[in-house]
Amino acid sequence: MKAIANLSAGSLMVNGAIYNISNKIRTVRDGTRKSSEVIYTIPNNAPYDPQPFPRGLWNITGVEWQEVNGKKMFDYHTYGPVKIRTNAWQWVKVWELDGDGDYLRETEMQVDDRGYLLHYSESSTTLGCIRLASHEDAKQIARVIEKRLAVGEQIQLEVV
Repeated sequence: MKAIANLSAGSLMVNGAIYNISNKIRTVRDGTRKSSEVIYTIPNNAPYDPQPFPRGLWNITGVEWQEVNGKKMFDYHTYGPVKIRTNAWQWVKVWELDGDGDYLRETEMQVDDRGYLLHYSESSTTLGCIRLASHEDAKQIARVIEKRLAVGEQIQLEVV
């Protein structure tokens, strides 16, 4: 199966159904992120200015539910009821920090950034993940993906 995310149109097509999405991020560059709100790459833990979900063809690699056997696995307000994992990654520029640990300036050094998800969030922004419009959409999409992955099907995510 192939899911298609059109970031500029704000749509995600999964199994013939179309869902609303967004990929709004707050950045130091555009002035919507404070210099003290430093974000670090996954897995290199290098300071960087968040970037939009990378365009390209990726694989959806798993589904992680917020509640398992009554135990909360991650923050619902940030990730909603489910995280849909991908293997998406991109090169990002590392930022130099000042003496207070705040953003100072972008460097020419680059590292890979991973951990791009599809999820719902109560916030209108993410750190680059694709934000699903509602927790119900997130659950519907995750159920479809989970069933396909359970039978060994590869699920591609094309991001345009």
